[in-house]
Amino acid sequence: MRADRLLSMIWLLRAHGGLSTGELARRLEVSRRTILRDVEALSAAGVPVYCQRGPGGGVRLLPGYRTDVTALSGDESRALFAALSSWGADAMGLSAAFVSGVRKLLAAVPDAHRNRTAAAASRIVIDPNGWLPQPDALQPGEAFATLQAAVFARKKARLDYRSSRAVVQDLVVEPHGLVSAGSDWYLCATSDERMRFLKVARIRTVTLLATPCADDAVDVAAAWKRHRARFLDRFTLVVVTGWLRADRWEDAREWAIRVDETELGDDPPAGKWRPASLEFMDDLHALTILLRLGPGIRVEAPIEIRTRLLTHLDRITELYHRLAIREMSVPGSRRVGCSPCPGRKSFLLSGLDPGPNPIGKYDVKGCRQRTTL
Repeated sequence: MRADRLLSMIWLLRAHGGLSTGELARRLEVSRRTILRDVEALSAAGVPVYCQRGPGGGVRLLPGYRTDVTALSGDESRALFAALSSWGADAMGLSAAFVSGVRKLLAAVPDAHRNRTAAAASRIVIDPNGWLPQPDALQPGEAFATLQAAVFARKKARLDYRSSRAVVQDLVVEPHGLVSAGSDWYLCATSDERMRFLKVARIRTVTLLATPCADDAVDVAAAWKRHRARFLDRFTLVVVTGWLRADRWEDAREWAIRVDETELGDDPPAGKWRPASLEFMDDLHALTILLRLGPGIRVEAPIEIRTRLLTHLDRITELYHRLAIREMSVPGSRRVGCSPCPGRKSFLLSGLDPGPNPIGKYDVKGCRQRTTL
């Protein structure tokens, strides 16, 4: 509708100060000619909008022009208040300001929609933290406040940043914005003429510099979408087929990308099992979830995944074999039952002499491995 488009143009001009006719046409999905007609209509309605020619020109709005939100529809009001979450405000130390701002916004909502809007705000809760407490290593830390100051003051900052490989880097960055994704915060910044998204939890120290940032107009939301798309493109989808225990079906659906029933042979394990096809982002994702499902799934294909699962289980078993043998070597200890090796018979650690000098080689009965302490 034209009225919605005219309001959208006003919001865009207020947010950016001025935009070219081409950029307005792209954002509003109309032609440049339509933009010029809309400018004339706004001007005739008393809105102080004008066109400026030459480099850096475009459509502009006189500074100080204000509008209210009385044009918000009922659905728009509910959508805005349902999306509001105190998560970001809490992390930024603005909890009180968030509450005050929500009250002011609610007061500006048209009377006809205010009650339903308030209901949406009270009945819809957005909590990105999930059930488990956030690990200490992922807490924003003291550096977060300085990062906020750098972002809003448009000043450069010096960071001590620890990469995912534990390499500490000394970076001078131009901060563009902060992104909250899941339960993590990321700093969108340019360093050495390259835009990066730095995990805030890995920033050890921040020093605010006096040097102003370049007068750029980075769209942080669009940059984040491009960054996330490139990240997802690095993965190669892995499809695993196998017998999934019926009582683990819902768990698998929550942990894998996709779970569907498929056709397999007529050799399911004893009990209630369903033939399943599971999609994962890559091998690591597949191994992590399959190990988490444990005896709740029997992988049929691909053989490579099944082999890697057995290798992981062998390494885990060997690790605990050594620990169990060491514990058995303590005087007065009793025989200890070990869990079965993957695909092998159960066995007991036996024949061990818990004497005063237990160091030596011991055979684990029923196991092909010889463990050396």
